[in-house]
Amino acid sequence: MARPTVDIDAFLDGVKFRPFHVKVMLIGALAMLVDGFDLGVLSWVLPKISDQFGVARTSLTWVLSMQQVGMVLGAFLIAPFADQIGRRTLLVLCLGGVAATCFVTIFTDSIWALAICRLLTGMFASSVIANMVALASELAPARQRSTVVTVVLAGAMPGALLGSAMQAFLLEPYGWHVAFWIGTAMPLLLVPIIYFLLPESPKFLAARNPDDPRLRAIVLALMPEGEGEAVILSQREVREKRPSSVSLVRDLFQPGLTLPTILLWLSFVASFGFISAALWKTTVFHDAIGLNWSQVGVTTAIGTAFGATGMLTIGLMIDKFGFKAIVPTYFIVAAAAAIGMGLFAPGWGMFVALALNALAQHAAHAGLASIASTLYPTRNRATGVGWAYGAGRAASIVGPWYGMLALHYHWGAIGYFFLLAAPLAFAGAVIWMLLTLKPLDPATRTVGH
Repeated sequence: MARPTVDIDAFLDGVKFRPFHVKVMLIGALAMLVDGFDLGVLSWVLPKISDQFGVARTSLTWVLSMQQVGMVLGAFLIAPFADQIGRRTLLVLCLGGVAATCFVTIFTDSIWALAICRLLTGMFASSVIANMVALASELAPARQRSTVVTVVLAGAMPGALLGSAMQAFLLEPYGWHVAFWIGTAMPLLLVPIIYFLLPESPKFLAARNPDDPRLRAIVLALMPEGEGEAVILSQREVREKRPSSVSLVRDLFQPGLTLPTILLWLSFVASFGFISAALWKTTVFHDAIGLNWSQVGVTTAIGTAFGATGMLTIGLMIDKFGFKAIVPTYFIVAAAAAIGMGLFAPGWGMFVALALNALAQHAAHAGLASIASTLYPTRNRATGVGWAYGAGRAASIVGPWYGMLALHYHWGAIGYFFLLAAPLAFAGAVIWMLLTLKPLDPATRTVGH
């Protein structure tokens, strides 16, 4: 009797949710935890750094922008290499790069050296995000894809929670260097976990070498017990030539994808515009509103806890109600809550608005990543996700300067949080346009018709 044939795409999309997927989600969330801490660490300790170097807070704006420049370069230049050398390999290399640059940061003695270190950290860290999203998307069953991707991204929130604990308990007695010691240790501890326990993308393996034993092992792990040995892969005869980086990018603008790609990039631009402008929140809470460091730590903890809640739940909401009903709505709610933070500061209403803003904004941003991973095929998924992030990161270069306007012109908390609301509202409008023109089914990876 001939053994049944398994089409790798249909197989992965239709498989039942198993412990294999839980392992992928947990490891992916750990990768995002490390990234969440290492990308946020500079903004959390910026007042301490400015005090040590004897410079004004706003004079460090360009250092924050250098990190964003690095993230743009990483998303555009490094992340696409995963479509050529594999997701897991690039994750390991980039996490090692994050650890190395954080370690060097500890010993910097000038603002220029600090800026160069943040540039390099941003390059490696942004590549981790894009490729972890692509890998999680490719390993997830179709019905749980948005949930898996957003749960992985939610791992960044415990990283921010660790940052709030660092602010509250370690920053004052040990200084800003302790944050970068933590930022060095975490990726080093994660590298062996990813190397030995995280599987490579089976679709990547099938396209490069269908006889790869790693591919067979993944199929066996996902097949019902006793059935794994009775399958062959229908893509055995399909060996793709390694695509060039130029062709991978060109495919983002093939017929039917040009306008969706542009609108997706605009939504990422707006979302990252908010995130980079919000790097000043610690300074605004401490200097403009007058919270002490323990209270600042509380604001970070609230934002982290509710942001994680939003990211953990939006995938379920998308899988149930669809992208269009959920993602634009969350962006609009986040914009309204940002305005509320300014109106109600420093009272309890500010904390309520902060919680609502964090929940909706982090959830909506994770929704964008799920949309990006759904829009593009396996061949150039890492490129598509990476370039979408890169477009957003390009805008985030000027984001810190945008947020700095409120500090420079003494607009206070109200002016600052009104500035933050604008890009969130714009993101909601643009992503609504995209999903109206080209509806996406979260349970597939194809544009709806």
